[in-house]
Amino acid sequence: MRVILEILHVTGYRPVSMKIALKLFDFFSSVKLAVILIVSIATLLAVGTFYESSHGTVMAQKFVYHSWYATVLMILLILNLACAAIDRYPWKKHHIGFVITHLGIIIMIFGSIMTQQRGIDGILFVGINETANYFSVDDTEIRVYQSFDSRPFVSLSKTPVDFDRRPPEKNNYSFKLVDDDVLKITRYISKGIRKVDVTTTENPLALPSLKFKLQNPQVTTEEWLGLDPALPPFFDLGPAVVTFIRGELPKPPQPKNQVVVYQNPKTEKLSYAVFSSRQDKPTSKGDLKVGEEVATGWMGLKFSITQYVPHSKINIDYTPTDSEAPGATSAIQGQIGERSAWFELDSPHEIRGDKSHYFLSFARKRFELGFNVTLNKFKMALYGGSTMASGYESTITINKDPETKLISMNEPLRHNGFTLYQASFEQNERGEPIASVFSVNYDPGRYLKYFGAICMVCGIITMFYLKPRWTRKKVAS
Repeated sequence: MRVILEILHVTGYRPVSMKIALKLFDFFSSVKLAVILIVSIATLLAVGTFYESSHGTVMAQKFVYHSWYATVLMILLILNLACAAIDRYPWKKHHIGFVITHLGIIIMIFGSIMTQQRGIDGILFVGINETANYFSVDDTEIRVYQSFDSRPFVSLSKTPVDFDRRPPEKNNYSFKLVDDDVLKITRYISKGIRKVDVTTTENPLALPSLKFKLQNPQVTTEEWLGLDPALPPFFDLGPAVVTFIRGELPKPPQPKNQVVVYQNPKTEKLSYAVFSSRQDKPTSKGDLKVGEEVATGWMGLKFSITQYVPHSKINIDYTPTDSEAPGATSAIQGQIGERSAWFELDSPHEIRGDKSHYFLSFARKRFELGFNVTLNKFKMALYGGSTMASGYESTITINKDPETKLISMNEPLRHNGFTLYQASFEQNERGEPIASVFSVNYDPGRYLKYFGAICMVCGIITMFYLKPRWTRKKVAS
């Protein structure tokens, strides 16, 4: 650059800012700036490591690794490397390694920026003998639906949100619905533990709630269910579902192991029915009293109701906690008029307006893979004498291709621009695997990073191996 500026000066071209341009170029090509940038980037990475250990990877990416100041440091590093290489122009033979090394680092940074801006990291869940073609990412959105006179829900809006960067306590989140209803998001808990307080009310219009227990020698699950929008009417454990309804027993039931508890609206008495995934008719049914245990017939599980409130007043709150705490989840509080309700991440339910009923979903964004993944077989190896997995692998098919493909912990699958890694698996109460969890990665900057790394290695070899040889030959001649 200095050579170019001097040529312009000789030819009579006199830019007003010639002196300023030279000083700026000297600054951006200086070793002093390089040292400052290296120390700053090292500090940023150290801070990011500690922040990630306490707040999780997603928060560390948002506030440290993908932050604006990290991007500024990368841009300054590119300018420093480019100016330092240009400052040696016209290049001579002994500059080759230096220039190639700097070029390689610049290409790697460009590849990383491309990955950051356009790359995708998500999670794909596939049950054994099931097919999936959607994966979810950490970015979130709010979906609002409306129910018209008990007809199917109609989508009203789908809005991307980032409550970590723009919390509702400091920003306005309002969604115009219908019938002059306005939905407002008033609170956000990044990670919290749900606290449910159910009490009896004298209001005869208040809806019922119950707390159930499902247990065997290995596991115990206790949850509240309700017909009020503040509580979900069902709980899905994966291999089994517990549902609470008002009225008669529905027909046909879901094709799953299921306990259905139904309340008689007139007598307010409870009845139950246990269904197996293998047949349509209930395996057992009858009246149910609080504290009475019912054998489900699956995996030694016994079902009981520990509390029942025919007319309930529900208060739900969340206690902020560490991101690694068991049961911690993200949640938002939505409000329409005087009515408010909490919505956990990926746990949609109803909220009522003055004239209409709405269904709100605070969920992770979903994307289509573009191809179907069918899990044919899942194999898990255990450490000797323990129940800990030492390795696991999935046998899958893509679309209707009869050829099977293997994805293991050290053997990913690349297809259609996506890379599928074996990340984890899900188990039932007996410890048997029921689903495979794949990490889905789309990295448009991968080959730029590979090429940049090759250039950097070649440049380093040239500087520290070939350059001394050239120097010795020159001295010898």
